[in-house]
Amino acid sequence: MNIMQKQGSSAVFLAVILSALISITLVLVFAGRNQVRISIADGALNLASVSLLSEYDYYVQRDYGLFLLNGTDSYLSSAVRDYTGLAAKASASRFCVVDTEPIRTQILDYMKSTGAASIVTDALSDESDTNGGGTGGSMPDRTLRHGPTITGLPSRAVPDTDIITTARKLGENLTNPDAIFRTGTSKFIMSEYILQKFNRAETVRAADHFFSSEVEYIICGELSDTKNKRQTDLALEAVRTGLNLTHIYSDPEKVSAIATAAEAITPGPAALVTQLAIAAAWAAAESVNDVKLLHKGYKVPIVKTSSSWAIDLDSILEGYSGEDGCIRPQVNLGRTYDDYLRILLYAKDENIKTARILDLIQINMRKDHDGFFLVPECATGVSIDADVYGRKLSYNRVY
Repeated sequence: MNIMQKQGSSAVFLAVILSALISITLVLVFAGRNQVRISIADGALNLASVSLLSEYDYYVQRDYGLFLLNGTDSYLSSAVRDYTGLAAKASASRFCVVDTEPIRTQILDYMKSTGAASIVTDALSDESDTNGGGTGGSMPDRTLRHGPTITGLPSRAVPDTDIITTARKLGENLTNPDAIFRTGTSKFIMSEYILQKFNRAETVRAADHFFSSEVEYIICGELSDTKNKRQTDLALEAVRTGLNLTHIYSDPEKVSAIATAAEAITPGPAALVTQLAIAAAWAAAESVNDVKLLHKGYKVPIVKTSSSWAIDLDSILEGYSGEDGCIRPQVNLGRTYDDYLRILLYAKDENIKTARILDLIQINMRKDHDGFFLVPECATGVSIDADVYGRKLSYNRVY
């Protein structure tokens, strides 16, 4: 009897152990199955997030090298469900193109990846002596009047400063112009991108674009080609006036000529005031002539010498304007019109420059490819959230 009791106890004990092992095994099996399901779902959602990014706007990428995703949250969520079969939600709202920094990063990456950022063109040389001439190309001047396009321009919400005031201060305080043309810096790369992608006076990059003076638009922000060109010329004149005035006062021969002319016009103590007026008028006249030379394809140095100075004092006093409305200096050394646009772009705030690049993309896209295209409805990334077997999965993908 004792032996039978012992055998019965052993059987019960083994049954308990076996039940526990079976229970553990079942728990592990179910846990493993859920883990496999979660792992499969994770892979599917990861792939779905990449697939969503592949739906960028083709024309924006082709023409400007930028990746913009255009789609509502409901459309993106539906696409994820179609891709994965899971009840997931997708949204691009947190990556909406309101912050210009992701766009600026894309531009810098694009320029570096294409090798365009390392290109140093002949325009960056300050030593050559050429005969000048126009850069070719022409487009009709246009004015943007389409209300919905204007209302949706990204730059409308970005504060800006008056370009004439900025240019005047720059001309008076430009102590290190070489910094503007230092290749490899983010500001230089941004300017190079703008000059490569957009039209400006005398240079047509894309005849199908709306504006003929797109670079000037980025600088000035007017909705008219005519106004942008005029404002840019005034800004260039403001820069040159400050630089020309600095040269006048650093040249003893010019200072002496001014003093002599002032004494002849207003002898006595009043001659000092007249000297200031003559110097300012001389610098301003030279700056107007400088801008005319730039538009004719000639070069103008940032820091002038006597040989690169064009207008003598007698021409100012007698009102002589030269042939073709401008006076040519003895040499043709210096910077081109494009270089002076680089100077103005250098002085512009990075946010407003990037916003106006987006303005032009929107304007051109609505003109040629999609009449309802709006940059504020685009995004630079996407987020996905899902609840899979009690575990929350989240993904953020950006270009």
